Amino acid sequence: MKSTFPFSLENIPRRTSFACLSLKFGSVLSALILILYSVFGLASCLAALNVLPSQWSLQDTDVIFSYAVIVIVAIIHAITLFLSTLMMIGVLKEKANLIKPWVILTSLQVIVDVLIFVFWTTLSMIHHYGDGDLLMFVLEFMGLMIRFYMLMIVSSFYKKLEEATLEEREKLRNITNNESWYYTA
Repeated sequence: MKSTFPFSLENIPRRTSFACLSLKFGSVLSALILILYSVFGLASCLAALNVLPSQWSLQDTDVIFSYAVIVIVAIIHAITLFLSTLMMIGVLKEKANLIKPWVILTSLQVIVDVLIFVFWTTLSMIHHYGDGDLLMFVLEFMGLMIRFYMLMIVSSFYKKLEEATLEEREKLRNITNNESWYYTA
C-alpha cells in the first residue's frame, strides 16, 4: 500500500546494507552513537545550567531565554535517549513496533535540522558573518548527512522487519484458510 502523503516512510530511500555490514549492525551502531550523543548533550545542558545565574528576575529576559533554550534542548536529548534505547532493544529483539517511534522522531528532527540549516545558511550569506563560516557549514552539513544516513539504515531495517512480519502473517492465514489444511502432514 503506497501512501500519497509526501513525507511518509515509503519515501525514505531504502538500503540493503550498512556499508558492507548488515542493517541490524548499522541500526545498533546508530543507537549506540545517539545514546552517547544524548548522554553528552544532557551533561552539557547540566553544565550550562550551572553557569547561568541562580537568582534572576522577570526583567532578565536573556537569562530566562537561556534557561528556556537549555531546558528544551535537555528535554529533546532525554526523549532521544529514551527512544534510541527503545530502538536498540527493538533492533536486538527484532520488534518493529519498538523501532517506529525512533524513526518518526528522527524524521521530524532531520526535517527541522534541514530547515534550520537552510535558514542559517541564508542568513550567513546575506549578512556575511565571520571567517569560520565555511568550517561550520561543512560540519553542520556532515552532521546532517550522517543523521540522514542513520535514518535510512534504521528505516530500511524497520521496513524489512515489517515485510517479514506481513509475509509470516500471510503464510499463517493461508494455512488456516486452506480448506484442505488437514491433508498436509
